[in-house]
Amino acid sequence: MEKNGELITILSIDGGGGGGGGVRGIIPGTILAFLESELQLDGGDARLVDYFDYIAGTSTGGLITAMLATPDEKNRPLLAAKDIKNFYSEESPKIFPQVQLRALLGWAWIDAVGDWLKSIWDKYGKPAYQTVEFVIDRIETQGFRPRYNGDYLHEKIKETLGDKRLSNTLTNVIIPSFDIRFLQPVIFSTSKAKCDDQKDAPLAEVCIGTTAAPYYLPPYYFEMNSSEGTKQFNLVDGGIAANNPTRLAISEVTKEKCQGKNSSHWSTMDYSKLLVLSLGTGSSKKDEQFVVGDGQQWGFVSWLFDSGGRMPFIDVLFNAMDDMVDIYMSIFFKGSALKDNYLRIQTDSLKYSEYNTDNSNKANLENLVRIGNDLLKQPVSERNLDTGYYEPLDGQGTNEDALQKFAEKLSCERKLRLRHQPHPLS
Repeated sequence: MEKNGELITILSIDGGGGGGGGVRGIIPGTILAFLESELQLDGGDARLVDYFDYIAGTSTGGLITAMLATPDEKNRPLLAAKDIKNFYSEESPKIFPQVQLRALLGWAWIDAVGDWLKSIWDKYGKPAYQTVEFVIDRIETQGFRPRYNGDYLHEKIKETLGDKRLSNTLTNVIIPSFDIRFLQPVIFSTSKAKCDDQKDAPLAEVCIGTTAAPYYLPPYYFEMNSSEGTKQFNLVDGGIAANNPTRLAISEVTKEKCQGKNSSHWSTMDYSKLLVLSLGTGSSKKDEQFVVGDGQQWGFVSWLFDSGGRMPFIDVLFNAMDDMVDIYMSIFFKGSALKDNYLRIQTDSLKYSEYNTDNSNKANLENLVRIGNDLLKQPVSERNLDTGYYEPLDGQGTNEDALQKFAEKLSCERKLRLRHQPHPLS
């Protein structure tokens, strides 16, 4: 879907692995605030939706996508990019309250367990006490229910997005989720919604579905009525389908652009016309790694969680999926005609405490803002396909420099399109 210009512009915003990113949405929010500030040279009301043909987002990235693309009463975005980090800073402590579920189970239970733990301390010492306390906490918070009930998040999303639907967005959005009843991805998009009222879902329902991170938040059910009847959705985190939605976005754009052509859409698409910005929410790949040893201790429970509070199976699964997309994109855009049209900004150097989806204490939220600002000053990096780590590219400058160049491309493309628009009196 080219708009009288030369390029098709795509913004892609990751989720955050097994926990959907959660509070780490602050990191891409900080990057986007800088990019939008650079676009203010085109006018003080310039917004990202004025420049990107498609915005794709998964999980916490899907929520950011919706807030950037949903119209307010003046038909402008609900939030400027600079407001995103403030949204997360203010709302995260209410979405992820730092309260142990043990406090909700009653004083009698607490007293009884407290006496038992004290006896273990007295008899076996501190290490045994800490081990037993850890097991109890895991049984409480991970064994029987989601860590959070999601009520505040659901209410906030519905309050923020109101009754807007996919077809109402100011630019095309692509937001994946996963239906656990049918065990298949569900790709919500503006383009599909405008062509088929059966796919024109309420944005609030879409966002609640894509942010329903397993273990952290409950799966989300909703029904949608259309001319064809009632359709049911049983949704969990979109990261299960596409945590890094860059490749998904390109695929959706390709199918739309080449729809109706006789030849294969992969051969009719001119990929040199793509201009893609892909933003990660950070990973802790360079932090403490899992060590297999002789491999004999890696049973069912060990794969679910370790003594450090990490969940090996989920961390491994989502890192693997992210890496495969990143590897594909790195190879795809290597060609001389494409290499300047793709910018990926991501850090793999988070500490695990910073990586936690639900670490909503004030110090961590402020630290995530600092990480986002520091990421702007770091050199443009590319994944080393041998080590899996991001490594600086020689002569490319900082991410801030790259975003300034990217903003120039976006601005030029928009001006080109505006020049080709028919005069209103013609």
